[in-house]
Amino acid sequence: MWKQIVLCIFGLLLFVIPVHANEVIATGSAEIYSGNVGSARNQALQNAQRQAVEQGVGALIDSNTISENFQIIKDEILSSSRGFVTNYEILQEGRTEDGTAYEVKIRADVSDQGIRNKLTALRILHKKMGNKRLMIVYHKRDTKASSRKFQTIPSLLGTLRDEFNTAGFRVFNDRVMDNVYKAIEVATVVDRPTENLIALALDQQAEILVEVELVAGKRGKQGGSFNAIKAEVRLSVYDVSTGRQIADVIGSGKKLSTGRVGAFDIHKDLTTASGTAARKAATGAISKITDYYQSIGDQGFAYLIVLRNYTQDEEDQILDYLESTPGFKDISELKNSPNYLEIELFSSESKSRLRRKIRRDLQQKNIELMAQETSGNRLLFMKPGTENH
Repeated sequence: MWKQIVLCIFGLLLFVIPVHANEVIATGSAEIYSGNVGSARNQALQNAQRQAVEQGVGALIDSNTISENFQIIKDEILSSSRGFVTNYEILQEGRTEDGTAYEVKIRADVSDQGIRNKLTALRILHKKMGNKRLMIVYHKRDTKASSRKFQTIPSLLGTLRDEFNTAGFRVFNDRVMDNVYKAIEVATVVDRPTENLIALALDQQAEILVEVELVAGKRGKQGGSFNAIKAEVRLSVYDVSTGRQIADVIGSGKKLSTGRVGAFDIHKDLTTASGTAARKAATGAISKITDYYQSIGDQGFAYLIVLRNYTQDEEDQILDYLESTPGFKDISELKNSPNYLEIELFSSESKSRLRRKIRRDLQQKNIELMAQETSGNRLLFMKPGTENH
């Protein structure tokens, strides 16, 4: 009896002891603003924990993985670094020699298993997402937001593009976006509802739409010493195929400066502040996007597509289109007989949007389709003029 109790207690102890933790030494520092040492200490401690986790990430990710645009994996983990530090001890702390910053040195236990699990999840999610096509559109909705012509906006959009590219998305480049903005202006949808932009993104075969706006401001001297340039970047993210909003995030940044500030300095400081805000917003949006695609599963929704009365050449063109279109997965021919083709495919798109997309895309290839109303996830297309065949 006693032996069983001892074994049970021993088993419980094994369960609660963190057996997957590595001990690392890390140092973090933070500038002291307006004599606020307490705030600087807290920030320095957070930076030390972040540094500790970064060492843990570096021990698990090889150089090949990093070179394959997996920097976002590190960012995802580091953004919640305290969740991976199971315990820490402060070894040394205090002001730096010049007195302008506070420094904290810690010994930390970092959960390598937690990092490993996060890495695995993120890699799986990137495979699920399949390097989706992402369109970033500057869309001013708040009356206080900057216009698209504001001088800081190109730098802001460039930062966002880099962040999403690094995360594995295929982001439309400047040349393509110039044509998109021209189309927006021609269609006079600049100040129109988001639904119009989603429709435009669908026409451009984007899979994710990111709406961006910047709200910036200048705060006067604080305590007679500092000027502050503030920036707030807002991102609204939509699944283009369904029109569903995936994320609505805000990132903020600021740049402090001393002395007199001229127009050039304001522009430079605002570029810095908006860049910080953009990176924070992008990190939050990417996390929401990966959560969304994880929630809809590996493949999306199963659809049964039936095509009637098409020639063999037309059927081949339709199959080529379905197999080469991003977002259509695991395409299988279930039946293929004269004038009848039955196909199964998986897609994250809603039924109505999938029907419109297939019909519109194939019309551009000079293949006309007439859709008939069906129940469930079954789509029936017929060649016009052959309804009685």
